[in-house]
Amino acid sequence: MILIPILIYIIILLSLFIVKPSIMFNTNGVIKTYKENSLLTLDLMYPILAIISYYIYLIIKTIIIK
Repeated sequence: MILIPILIYIIILLSLFIVKPSIMFNTNGVIKTYKENSLLTLDLMYPILAIISYYIYLIIKTIIIK
């Protein structure tokens, strides 16, 4: 059952790396760091996205079991 949240997490991360939002990436496509005055670096987003993916899994699980 832990496989589903991990897959959701990987899909979200892949979509971030494909889209490359300007708040997290430079114009060259390089990941921003704290020194470049970025509020949302990927180092901060990893645990946040893990929690969000688990909540998405719980929502899907409660809808299916309901």
